[in-house]
Amino acid sequence: MTSPDAGTTAGGFAFVRGRFEARFDDLEAARAAARDARSVGFAVDVRGDAVNGWLIVGRRKLPFPTDERDRYASRVQAIAARHGGVFRRFVEEPSDGAGEQRIEPDDAQLEI
Repeated sequence: MTSPDAGTTAGGFAFVRGRFEARFDDLEAARAAARDARSVGFAVDVRGDAVNGWLIVGRRKLPFPTDERDRYASRVQAIAARHGGVFRRFVEEPSDGAGEQRIEPDDAQLEI
């Protein structure tokens, strides 16, 4: 089985890495949204300033199936709206690794 790096497949599923962005006018609202996003499995940074606004940038900790992208985007959109922000976009990011990594099951873990 191929590991779930961006752009590769495992068990017939394509996996992707990327970031979900939402914009806020208020720092405290951005921080509250970041806390909520973290509570549902996102790694989140808050970026920006009082002049240009605040941006939360959330990523899933592991690559995820491409067909889950819309579900995760909807979740970030709902969190942003709950705190007065606006979901901006999802940006696909390249894999950190160079090429595919193969993961083979350990024989001791196989049940026959």
